[in-house]
Amino acid sequence: MRSQRAFRVVFALGLLGSPAMAQEAPPPDPADALEMIELMLGRVPSRHDSPLAVMHGLADLYGRSLDQAKMGDPGLWVLLGDVVLRTTDAGLMQSYAADMLPLYRQQPEAFLAALSDAPWLAPSACHHLSAYFGAEDRPEKDRATFLKNEAARISDVLPKPVAGVCLDTLASAQ
Repeated sequence: MRSQRAFRVVFALGLLGSPAMAQEAPPPDPADALEMIELMLGRVPSRHDSPLAVMHGLADLYGRSLDQAKMGDPGLWVLLGDVVLRTTDAGLMQSYAADMLPLYRQQPEAFLAALSDAPWLAPSACHHLSAYFGAEDRPEKDRATFLKNEAARISDVLPKPVAGVCLDTLASAQ
């Protein structure tokens, strides 16, 4: 039952985005969907035969879902970000910290539409957005400018309680 629900979530997120955007992006690989479900259930993905293969496979899944997000369909990538945050994979969390804000800036409407369709992903997505600021060589001072410029858009698109949690998360260092 739980795996059926997880599959429906992955499938629905794969359908996020406009029809025009969906035609540009290739459909998600069914093996990727199964891997996402197994990761969401806390299982070791069955298509990998060793811990090293799992690590490389997760990095590959990240790359494929990021490519799909860059084509206008960020749903699966945002979902994977939620899984990564829950599994505390430090390397991939740093990748999300580096990639989430540039993707948001490239296509804020598609990004927020994905969060509006799956509001339970907003806390982790906003965590990754917030983690961008102050990490590595990225200045913390840019956080205030981002919040000033984006708070109204986030509040307009996301449900009120979700927007509040997101904006609170964005206001604090991660």
